[in-house]
Amino acid sequence: MFSAFCWQPAFFMTEQKTILNNFYSEDKKQEKPMIDEHAQEQMGILIMDSLYYTLPVIITIWRSGQFYKITGIVNKVDYLMKYIIFESDSNNRINIGDITNVERD
Repeated sequence: MFSAFCWQPAFFMTEQKTILNNFYSEDKKQEKPMIDEHAQEQMGILIMDSLYYTLPVIITIWRSGQFYKITGIVNKVDYLMKYIIFESDSNNRINIGDITNVERD
């Protein structure tokens, strides 16, 4: 009787495994969506509400072709350097240009 492992592809070289892993990660990447002015204004309102009234928000960010969601409260907004400090499990510094969506928690 054959086990299920005998039918698995064999990786003979570590370079081969690295190349295949890079191929699959590149395949999953998504383009950053274009955000119109109205959506930017609405996201700004929700960020400022979180800052002034300590309301939790969910911020979706785009980094290196992947989307990530962070839940927490905005602690600081720096318009000059274009980032916000986001208080969650650990303090996160988020570039304003990486934010794709903001919603209330």
